[in-house]
Amino acid sequence: MAVLLAFALTSCGADVTTPESAGHDIAETVRISDGRGLYLECRGTGSPTVVLQSGYGNAADIWSLAEAYPPAVLPGLATSTRVCAYDRPGALLTTTTDSGGTLVPSPTDSPARSDQVPMPRNTADVVAELHELLAIAGEQGPLVLVGHSLGGALSLLYARTYPDEAQGLVTVDAAQPELRSMLAPTEWALFADLRMPPDSYPSGYQAEAYSVDELFDRIEAAPPLPDIPVAVVVRGEPNPIPDQLPPNVTAESLQKVNDIWPQSQAAFAAGIPGAEVVTVPGTTHYVQTQRPDSVIDATKSVIARATSAPR
Repeated sequence: MAVLLAFALTSCGADVTTPESAGHDIAETVRISDGRGLYLECRGTGSPTVVLQSGYGNAADIWSLAEAYPPAVLPGLATSTRVCAYDRPGALLTTTTDSGGTLVPSPTDSPARSDQVPMPRNTADVVAELHELLAIAGEQGPLVLVGHSLGGALSLLYARTYPDEAQGLVTVDAAQPELRSMLAPTEWALFADLRMPPDSYPSGYQAEAYSVDELFDRIEAAPPLPDIPVAVVVRGEPNPIPDQLPPNVTAESLQKVNDIWPQSQAAFAAGIPGAEVVTVPGTTHYVQTQRPDSVIDATKSVIARATSAPR
């Protein structure tokens, strides 16, 4: 996944220590119980609250970027319900605002706005951290969890860890445990440990790193996914294979992953009664920036199904 996302792929606001900000637009640093500051952005009003979880290496800003088919996911969903996104510690900001006030990809990545933590991280801690952040900020459930790539697996773990809060799940071209069983060991080894190349982030920065085996083991050991509507949004095209590859990576191995990636998501959906698979033509891994309208539509569909279901 690290290789795949590499080519597909600290500032603070005011502290928030009480839930008084709930219901108002915020873009601030929230202090959790251990004293660390986590950057949280929430917009809009309504229920359920949509929680956007970025993919590996991405901070919350990725959800406000629309390369085409605007508006972007976060502002687009905020017109009809409450939406929140946060910077995972160790992620990178990949956007900037141009002279016209439009958010565009940045030529240089910069550290996320949340305080740093030692890496690699235990993914149970990541999920617990998000749960505490939302509670302290007053962003209570029910929640519809929307996650891109690694964020989709973390969102699944969240839903299975806190089933009483989860009202819906949308995964966006996300790796799930089915991928591990469908890849040959040599191919899986490319993604089993997520670490950014040292030259891809500022010196001294604790860039995020995870064991995907640990994450998938936790998902498989967690309680079952609650009976909630699920949408699985899948890219329509394979990721381009770059000309320059690391020494331990071949174009053939990446092509095999390209072939199996959407199949693994279909297998994940097949195990969930009523799950909807949405394949988005013309997109590669970053579906949410290339076709934000498709992610917005899938999320609104899940919300409609969730809120119409009998209690």
